[in-house]
Amino acid sequence: MIEEKLGYTLCEHCRGRGMEPDATLCPSCNGTGVVAVFKGPPVVATTPVESPFKRRRFPRYYTDLPLQLRNQQGQNFVGRCVEIAEGGFGAVLPYGISAGTEVAAQVSIPTHTNILAPKAIVRNQKGLRHGFGFVFLADAERAAILQFCSGLMIQSDDGHAAS
Repeated sequence: MIEEKLGYTLCEHCRGRGMEPDATLCPSCNGTGVVAVFKGPPVVATTPVESPFKRRRFPRYYTDLPLQLRNQQGQNFVGRCVEIAEGGFGAVLPYGISAGTEVAAQVSIPTHTNILAPKAIVRNQKGLRHGFGFVFLADAERAAILQFCSGLMIQSDDGHAAS
């Protein structure tokens, strides 16, 4: 099976530096600092995203779900939702969308029969990675996201799994 390449994004392992802390080449990106992003089948969320910041309002979880976006000019974008939380989501898209852009999102989560269609705004963008905050999230959509994440391990404030 040949996968369609969406583009490139910063290496998660070395955070785009291309080097390990001991000054050896990063084994994930071979020292380039970037990795290819491919279009593939949806994957159920597995583990919470470790955050170096303690200012997060909601725990985040890694996931890999198909995502469609439409901006206010009617342009459509297809990508992958790679993080999800009650307050927003992270995505990898084939094109950069500027911070401050409002979008209508469509994402299908495995625990919910209907496609979620929240309004969101680009909070940050670095390369092909984007952080979105929900502008409007219906109660049913919030409940669906919470249900999807409820079976997953919750991350404590210090970035470790909570017991």
